[in-house]
This record gives sequence, structure tokens and C-alpha cells, in this order.
Amino acid sequence: MSDIVRIVGISLAGGIMAMTVGQYRKEFGIVTALICAAVIFMYAADSLNAIITGLERIIDETGVEIKYFTSVIKVVGIAYITQFGVEILRDCGENAIALKLELAGKVFIMGLTLPVIADFLHACMEAVKLI
Repeated sequence: MSDIVRIVGISLAGGIMAMTVGQYRKEFGIVTALICAAVIFMYAADSLNAIITGLERIIDETGVEIKYFTSVIKVVGIAYITQFGVEILRDCGENAIALKLELAGKVFIMGLTLPVIADFLHACMEAVKLI
């Protein structure tokens, strides 16, 4: 709980600083916002260790193949990182680049999910053969 309070505090302070500095020098306001975003991202990334440990325990307990969990984690990571970049670009007024980044993220996600989709379809075909 204290971590999120710290992150909210950093966010508010960074936002106020970026807005104040940006009134006088827009480029410095953008740099301030980027630095604040990087600090927030690093704090949030620290929580990933606990999540990964929990997922490893679930994998061990269920016996599900690790490649499926790995794919899910990669997809979620790509989605979060892409959205993070998109929002920064939109804050900077670069909507066209933000849209291209969003498309690139979706393409990467589709590429990562293809093996899982293929395994699912093979399992369905095997199930139909058994009927």
C-alpha cells in the first residue's frame, strides 16, 4: 500500500513540475514528464518480482506447461510497455507516432500468440478425432 502512495506522490509532484516548467519552456516540461514517467515505471517494475514468483508457484502446482504462462506474461508486458509509450507520445502531442506504436504493439502481441493459437487448434482437432 505504501508503494502506491509513494508512486501517486511522485506522479503528482512530477505532473505539477512538468506543468509549471512547461509554461516557460515546453521542451523542459516534456523532459520533466519523461523523467517522472521513468521513475514511476521503475517503481512499478519492482512489483514484478512478486508477480513472477506467484506465477512460478501456480505453474508448479498445476503442471501447466510454462510456455503458456511465458506467452501470457510477454503479451501483458508488451501491452503495458506499449501503452506507456503511447501515452507519453500523446502527452507530447505526437498522436501519429502514438498510433504507429500502438499498431506495432498489436503486431508483436499477435506474433506471440500464434503458437498458443496453433496448439489450441491442434488440441481441438485431436479432440474431434476422438469423437
